Amino acid sequence: MRKITAGILALSLALSLCACDQTGNSNVPSDGQTSSADGQNPSTEQQGTGSYATNPVKVDENGEVDMEAALAYETDVDALLKELEATTPDPTKPVSKNANEETVALFNFLRENYGKKMFAGQQLFNENQYEDLVYYIETGDLPAIKGFDFIFSTGNQEANDYQIDEAIKWHTEQNGIVTFCWHWKVPVNINNDKVPGIAFYSDEIQDFSIKNAVTPGTKEYETVIKDIDTVALKLQRLEAAGVPVLWRPLHEASGGWFWWGVKDKESVKDQCFQKLWYMVYDRLENYHKLTNLIWIWNGQNKITAVNENTFDIAGIDVYPNSETHEPQAASYKALDDIVESDKMLALTECGYIPDPDLVFADGNEAKWLYYLPWCGEFICNAGPTGNIITQLGGTPSVNTSRISSELLKKVYASDNVITLSELPDFDGTQKFIPAYIKTWRYNNPDYETAESKLTAYSSEPAPSEAIQ
Repeated sequence: MRKITAGILALSLALSLCACDQTGNSNVPSDGQTSSADGQNPSTEQQGTGSYATNPVKVDENGEVDMEAALAYETDVDALLKELEATTPDPTKPVSKNANEETVALFNFLRENYGKKMFAGQQLFNENQYEDLVYYIETGDLPAIKGFDFIFSTGNQEANDYQIDEAIKWHTEQNGIVTFCWHWKVPVNINNDKVPGIAFYSDEIQDFSIKNAVTPGTKEYETVIKDIDTVALKLQRLEAAGVPVLWRPLHEASGGWFWWGVKDKESVKDQCFQKLWYMVYDRLENYHKLTNLIWIWNGQNKITAVNENTFDIAGIDVYPNSETHEPQAASYKALDDIVESDKMLALTECGYIPDPDLVFADGNEAKWLYYLPWCGEFICNAGPTGNIITQLGGTPSVNTSRISSELLKKVYASDNVITLSELPDFDGTQKFIPAYIKTWRYNNPDYETAESKLTAYSSEPAPSEAIQ
């Protein structure tokens, strides 16, 4: 999403995130939990029914990544590529050889519906969950997919596991689908300790080389190895709780607004992005052997293309300059032209929800797997600084400059859109009305809303042991 203003940042950074920079092109953008001290995951009794990684991240006595152990493993990119290139991509199966039953079941469900139906999604903003309240008030339903971020998981900041907690609840208590991106913060100046701060935007970083980041023996390399393994700890917590993850690292690499993106000819020539992608992939798949990942490549450009045996879904982020609910066919075609095999294609971020009647109209080829509006003003009515405007009782409303109430209701009533109420029962999940909706309902007992479609959902409190 467009770069956050200082006002929004001050409001949201306490608990949420975020923002992806965009050019505004209506088609293709120019673009807590720690393991135990011995490095093992918590028990299934505490965490749920999920399978475990066979090589848990080793941690020190403080619960931090054991860097001696972490640095002992290095990705041999050439050997990895040789292995990958020896296999023809099979888009009908997850690329992860470790995928557990829950992850394979979710992959198959996505694949079965791809081209026939589109999943409704929404990026999380903060604990108020105003976007979900808008959906519930207007449609009586919620998105099938919710987006989360590891933005507060790495860097020299106090750990904040709120998003991991919410992701576990969303899947285990609401039966929802989870996707994670990672606004990866690194030191502003890796070679000068007197310069404080961490950042993910390139223009805020003084000295952090992506070339060094993929070169063993450098400060940047040690930083990224620690960060990848720290995120692996979080993914292992999700894994132990039985949560499959649509995993979208290194997003929007087609431009230079993020430090991992394409900034100059030298980094393109040296394939720095690709090397970083393979390091992330190799460590999570071949070293830690995580079992709960469905991989999303969001490079958005041929110059960031990676071997198709390393991703299941290709995504593109589209933020038009003005309101449009067109299928974004040009973006779909541009992405389809990059991806050679029959991978699923998704609108992994968007400023405007596409009209399903147009998406599934005869002759339109842009059959997105899912769409995911960014948080805050992209759904909710907001002020000039991005602060959500609410009525008495904490009631948000639709941002009619982004979508009308009528169209939103039409989208959620469409036979071509899968919402939360229409998901099958995933293994190890329950169906409870989210606490933020129950709280809003308690404070607004007489507020008229759409008839609830969450008829299978219980209003009883979710068990406290659901999250550990």
